[in-house]
Amino acid sequence: MSDYIFLVNVGEGIKNSINLTKFIPNRKKSSRVEIDFKVGIYTQEFDSIQWVKLDEVEFTDNNIILNSSDYNLDIGQLAVVIPCEIDFLLLDEYDELPEPISRKSDITPVNERAAIYFYKEKSFSSYQGEFPYQMSRIKGTFIAFDSLMHCTNKNINTKIVFINIHSKRLLKKQIFYLNINNSNSKERIVSNKYVHNSACIVDIPIHNDLEIFAYSKDSLGIPIFISYNNLGYLSVEL
Repeated sequence: MSDYIFLVNVGEGIKNSINLTKFIPNRKKSSRVEIDFKVGIYTQEFDSIQWVKLDEVEFTDNNIILNSSDYNLDIGQLAVVIPCEIDFLLLDEYDELPEPISRKSDITPVNERAAIYFYKEKSFSSYQGEFPYQMSRIKGTFIAFDSLMHCTNKNINTKIVFINIHSKRLLKKQIFYLNINNSNSKERIVSNKYVHNSACIVDIPIHNDLEIFAYSKDSLGIPIFISYNNLGYLSVEL
């Protein structure tokens, strides 16, 4: 399996970075320890169906570190990171993203993950994550229940950052909606728009005894739940 990685501008002073390593995390003892590759960084404007190259980066030591703040992304704009062979010619523009390479050295399964960090001033939180290539090729739906949106402290803000990557060629950008509803009454509480190849960012309302769920009937995606305040607290959950 091969995977994309991503950078996103969340807003609210929250910055995002990723750390990729050339070391192979799971392998046979007789296999090579590392794999050399490079990454291409591409973005798509909200009103465009073309992928445009922002950067091309090779290893200078054992890690590649990329920061969302280096690419002047608008809030909700994604930069998709594509691992590829060193000699692979990365074009300036694509209408369909290249398939990322699989970073494994033998038949042993490997999670094609990177360390994904979120920062706010001096606080940070991280997880090991990716966006599967196969997931970027299909249409689907998304739903998440209240257990992942548990914040009831009025001093803590919580956002859903819903990552949507569609690598196949688009004929046009469609408008989708990520909704937050009351689980009991099914009443809609919040509904935010997003388009292909962007991050839908929704502020979750404070809800003491209210059970809620989030869903999109339009696309698959990966939800990131970011809780934070201005006193140095920051937490990231999937």
